[in-house]
Amino acid sequence: MKIFDHWKAKVGSVLLATLFYINLQNSKMLIKTIQIPIEYPKLSSNLLYSKIPDKTIPARVEGIRDVVNYHSQFMKVVIDPNELVLGENEVQVRKISGIPNSLKVTRLVDKINVTVENKITKTISFDVSFEDDTSGNFIKASHFIRPSRIQVTGPQSAMEKFNKISLPSISLKDKKESFTRNIRLPDLPKGVLPVNKVKDIEVRVNIISGSSGVGEQIVTGIPVRCSVLDDALEAELSVDEISLKFFTQTPLKSIDVIRGINATIPCNYSFDKLTGKIIPNSQPVLSKVRVLKSPQLKNIEILNIIPEKVTITYKIRSEFVRKKDNPKDRSKEPDDTNENTNDPEPPEEGP
Repeated sequence: MKIFDHWKAKVGSVLLATLFYINLQNSKMLIKTIQIPIEYPKLSSNLLYSKIPDKTIPARVEGIRDVVNYHSQFMKVVIDPNELVLGENEVQVRKISGIPNSLKVTRLVDKINVTVENKITKTISFDVSFEDDTSGNFIKASHFIRPSRIQVTGPQSAMEKFNKISLPSISLKDKKESFTRNIRLPDLPKGVLPVNKVKDIEVRVNIISGSSGVGEQIVTGIPVRCSVLDDALEAELSVDEISLKFFTQTPLKSIDVIRGINATIPCNYSFDKLTGKIIPNSQPVLSKVRVLKSPQLKNIEILNIIPEKVTITYKIRSEFVRKKDNPKDRSKEPDDTNENTNDPEPPEEGP
């Protein structure tokens, strides 16, 4: 029969077509290892992730090539927030979202290590050092840093031993007059961030002549500080230093005046722990500068203090700030911004 003519060639054609079909189907299949992103739940405001947890986990994906390539970009590991507690956590990978039924996904990692820490906010002071000597008979009388401190927040492990920020040293070589340096905020410890957007720190350095003088004189760069301050408050002064006009009948060096004058302001507002507010109110207030002479300066006559008054702005220290309440509850509280409606104008700052 003709049907059996050339049967070997026909069988070979069928086998070749079958092999071609199988090869074609296999070419559409893909098995590859991908990195699936991990979606971490948002923590409460007083907690954070530390030690930078893993961002992805490896997984093997099997399926049709086009389906694998398309759906791989939408896959993610979802972590149950109920499995996280303060400290070190070994979280089981239970769910990968974004997987269609046509794909087979095999996890190559079953557990993820996640560390949760308390988030601490604290106030850190700046520190600066000086090198080299001034020129000739000139002396570095004082220096001021503004802002003098900064609020930072970060994991408890990093914040416990973080007590000051050291600025780069400043050279006094050949300096004959006062000057100002603007310094970029140095790098903070890993995981620590500034609360406010502080980029530059200003350092004011007062250079004065070391020679003696008699008669009427003016000396600048006398530090002014709070004589008393509630431990729960910070006081920001409108000026860091004052100038003093005085008269002396005996030769006197300016540096001796700066070192012998104690300029203070009574920062006597208080913090009410029950209400979490500043008493009597949180409005800026003018306060008179008080000057106390050392025994070595008893014979000088103080003619004028510039400025005579300084504006004080009080703030609650970060560790005493209460968590924000519900806005509806806050709207029922009395507003203390109207308690002092007759505040005087801020004083003119001295040179």
